[in-house]
This record gives sequence, structure tokens and C-alpha cells, in this order.
Amino acid sequence: MDLNAIAIFSQVIECGSFTQAAESLDMTKSTVSRKVAELEEHLGVRLITRSTRNLTLTPEGENFYHSCTQMLEIMEQAELEVTANQDLVRGRLNVVMPVELGQLVMAEYIHDFLKMYPNVSVHLELTSREVDIIGEGVDLYAQVGEVSDSSMIARQFHTSRRYMVASPEYLEEFGKIHSPEDLKSPHHQVKIHNKSVKVPPWHLVQGEEEFTIDLPYQLRVNTITSSLMACLDGLGIAILPEFLCREHFASGRLVHLLPEWDMPSVPISFVYPQRKLIPKRLRLLIDYLIDNFEQRSSRAIKKDL
Repeated sequence: MDLNAIAIFSQVIECGSFTQAAESLDMTKSTVSRKVAELEEHLGVRLITRSTRNLTLTPEGENFYHSCTQMLEIMEQAELEVTANQDLVRGRLNVVMPVELGQLVMAEYIHDFLKMYPNVSVHLELTSREVDIIGEGVDLYAQVGEVSDSSMIARQFHTSRRYMVASPEYLEEFGKIHSPEDLKSPHHQVKIHNKSVKVPPWHLVQGEEEFTIDLPYQLRVNTITSSLMACLDGLGIAILPEFLCREHFASGRLVHLLPEWDMPSVPISFVYPQRKLIPKRLRLLIDYLIDNFEQRSSRAIKKDL
């Protein structure tokens, strides 16, 4: 198989057109088109569906492209590690995170990382959807909750405490919560439901006592931020991570309910595909994000004390 043709094919997909790929590779459009056609002929399948305005990967082309991307990255990293350029960090990373973790915590660290390594580019997607790490060519995914896929490498970097909270206005209208037995009608929850963040049930523990709660809901949302806003507006009781609650406890806009009862903590991990040769830029990004997150958590703990 012609490795140049693979590189040309990948560049066509990256650029989104044969013309732009030809310009970036300093080749003629006809040469680029011919190389891709030769690659398709060699594989015996059509990789790209062409039209006058755009091009689309076929299912076979999409699978082949993801494999090509990983192969080219490994070749590039191998070259860097045996040449005088081994200290150069460059290339692209596809990173996917839950919305709140990305927006409120990790985005600023990624920005700083890119300033340190100007030859690295990051495609960052913040989403609440379920992600196919391998199928979508994701280099790094932040998983909130247990990681069940044993084929992936999971590096847990935090255990998030969760608090049961409500606004003072809600409690004034529906009644104060002094014990788990008070969590019954007319109380209701702001329910969080999405496939990306695995939300554990409401389970309270105090010593040997346990209490499981399943309140009805008037509003169901798919992001933690939406749950927070609804809770602040007095629409119900919510279960929220500690980092979202802290400032609202201080301002008095939220009340921590049943603080003497504990709720199951939620692990947060960086998940990425197993590879024999992990790109240096990926190792550096993971280490940088975790180091900064740990420093942030340490400052928050000291502030609370």
C-alpha cells in the first residue's frame, strides 16, 4: 500500500476538498484525485462519495480514515523520538468532555496548554451525548462515573462529592428538610438524565443507616448546569457536584440539605484508547490537565478550611 496515498487521502478529509488538499500539499488537484482513486482501487472499495459541492466519507472510508489517522500519528511520533526533533510537540488532538467539566474547569487549562505548545491543535467538543471513542477517533474523553470498557485506559484524577440542595424559596414553599423521612410529597426533584454522565441514584448513608430516595419530578434536564439553574429558580431539589455548589452556599442562594448524611461520590477519569505508542502531545496534555486540576482542588479545600 502506498503510504503517500494514505497521507494524501487523510489530507483531503482534513481539508474537506481535493482543491484545498492539493494547495496544502503543493500538488496539482489531478494528482491528489488520482492518488485517492488508486488507493480506492487497491482496497477495492469506495472511500469518498464526491459531488460538485462537497465530499462525504462512505462507511468504509470513515473506518479507514480513523485507522489511517492513528497510523500516521504513530509514524510521526516514532520519527520524532529517533531524530533531533524529539523535543518538538506537534499534531492534533480530538478531546471530548461533558459540558460543565469543560466549560467551568478544563477549558482554561487547555487554552494555557496551547499557548505553551503552539504546534499542537485541539478539537474540543463539549457534549452531553454518549461518545464512541474508537469509532469517532477521540484521543481523550473525560468520563464522569465508572468506566466499564476494559479495552480503554482510564486514569482517574478526581472523586466528586455530591450534595443535595434546594433554594430557600423552594423550602419556604414546600417545607424544610430535617431528615430523610421529610423527602416525600409535596417535594420533588429536578431530574438529570443523559447518556454521557452516569448519575447515581439518590442514596444517603449515615453510619450503618441507609436511605434511598426516588422523588417525582416536574422538570427533567440533560445538563448539570440546567439542573442548577432550575434549582436556583425554586423548581425542586437537585443533586449537584461540590464545585457547582460552593459559591451559591456562600451567597445563600442554595441550602445544603441533610449535610450529616453522605451520598456516593462519583469518579472522574480521563479515558483514551490503548496504544503501544501514545503520542507525546497526549501524554503532556493529560499530565497538564491533572496537575492543574489538583492544584485548583487543593486551593478550594484550603479556602473552605
